[in-house]
Amino acid sequence: MKAPAPFTFMHSTHVVTYGPGSLSALADEATKANCSRALVYLDAFFMGTGIQDRLSEILKGFAPAFHAVPQHEPDTDSVAAAATALEQHAADLVVAVGGGSAMDTAKVARMLVSNPGPIETIVGPMGMPMEPHGSLFACVPTTAGTGSEVSESAIVAKTGTDYKMVLRNANMAARRAILDPELSVSAPPKVTATAGYDAVTHAVEAYTSKVSNVMTDPIAHAAMALLAGNLERAFNEPEDLDARGACLVGSMQAGIAFNSAHLGLAHAIAGAMGALHHTPHGLANALALPWTMAFNEPELREKGGIIAGLFGGSTAAHGLSRLRRAVGLDLSLDTEVGDPADLDTLAEGASRSGQVKVNPRLADISQIRVILEHMRTPTGGELPHLNL
Repeated sequence: MKAPAPFTFMHSTHVVTYGPGSLSALADEATKANCSRALVYLDAFFMGTGIQDRLSEILKGFAPAFHAVPQHEPDTDSVAAAATALEQHAADLVVAVGGGSAMDTAKVARMLVSNPGPIETIVGPMGMPMEPHGSLFACVPTTAGTGSEVSESAIVAKTGTDYKMVLRNANMAARRAILDPELSVSAPPKVTATAGYDAVTHAVEAYTSKVSNVMTDPIAHAAMALLAGNLERAFNEPEDLDARGACLVGSMQAGIAFNSAHLGLAHAIAGAMGALHHTPHGLANALALPWTMAFNEPELREKGGIIAGLFGGSTAAHGLSRLRRAVGLDLSLDTEVGDPADLDTLAEGASRSGQVKVNPRLADISQIRVILEHMRTPTGGELPHLNL
């Protein structure tokens, strides 16, 4: 499936603009909103590069300042530093450029400024009250993965602990998302693979969630189709703008879908792996998804066949196994969890996730423990056989 033609899509409080070179739209958006001072939260990887130079040129009329966001997942120290930068610059235009960490950091920093006090006062489930920040907020993803540019949530670790806080409110969300495939060309193949498989997991789990619906299903299906047809191309041919663009749009669609439909068991496991073993999120999802979908197979019904067809497998799990191998992620869980004795604790952590409740097949701790044991063996791209 080819990348879509450039478009602008309205969704709730978001405006999504897609197309090569669309980063330049930032200046027009800022002008229309009467902005005067810009603060760019930039992934530290891009500081001092051509992307920073390009942003400086585009935003030259808006006194741009840059704050480098550490490449690790957001924690209470990094978001507090980002909030301080926003207060000091008094920006009325906030732009987050990078992966999920940069975008989530910007989301939370804005809320910390407009909701003074400890971060714990705004941590909680969907609907936790938060006062909006007055700035225009735009997100520009440089990888096709998290969907953070169109989601209302963020996850922040408490520095020095394994505790991860979830924040969610519509006032956190970006009002503009700009998808420019030219920015993702520099992503290394491993980043393309792990971010892309994260997006695949978002799309598949949103599509099969117990709370998926007539609005989320078409969007999740479109996301799966774009990612299934283009992630391997983007991995093997980094300069292919069509493949890059298709993956960016697929990731964005998956983000819109899971923002409403939520996720599933793979994310429950990935969340526990991140908290307990600091496993990169996309890699954790890749390790889990073929096996969790094998577990879900009895409950997938027609959707299982649709996923299998999109990803070229005899079952959904088989197709996802094939894609995982094609992008170099057919690995053993042992690479991240070296001591098998830790699997009991990992299973317990995964079982406490709210994503388990919306997974198409309910899993208890003992079943999750069996899935983790199977995750220790690469599939070789073949059909995963799960003894459950």
